[in-house]
Amino acid sequence: MSSGERGNRFKVVVPAVHGILFLGTPHRGSSSASIGKMTYQMTKAAARRPNVNLLRALERNSDTLDQINNGFLQTLEEHKSIAIASFREEKETRKFLFFSTIVVEADSARIGHAREELNSIPANHRNMAKLSSFDDVGFKRASAQIRRWIQSLSMSLDG
Repeated sequence: MSSGERGNRFKVVVPAVHGILFLGTPHRGSSSASIGKMTYQMTKAAARRPNVNLLRALERNSDTLDQINNGFLQTLEEHKSIAIASFREEKETRKFLFFSTIVVEADSARIGHAREELNSIPANHRNMAKLSSFDDVGFKRASAQIRRWIQSLSMSLDG
């Protein structure tokens, strides 16, 4: 897709967007991506092969992530009505038999924009987006954020 096509599609979508909710998004990468690359190197013969280019893009200090984030921050500046909220994981994810880690560290789970609202979900990285019921704490926190956005939008439309 050319940048012109992408820009035209974006112009159609942006007016309909009021908020973006990030769940465990590694805006600044993750040290777990490096662990994934090392594991891949040790187990090349295994049937499951991760996309090494994707793992490289998700590493800390990734140029790819920097470009994506810079573009997104520019979009937020151009479209001041878009609200954002970022949720980080609270629990470690088991990586190996005796090793567990926070996959997306708190500093990477936030994009760092002044309008960004920060919160957390009491789950590990794998489970934080698996909002299983209305009683799930993660569901309550994410839905409360969306309700606040809806109320804000309703007030701005009413008055």
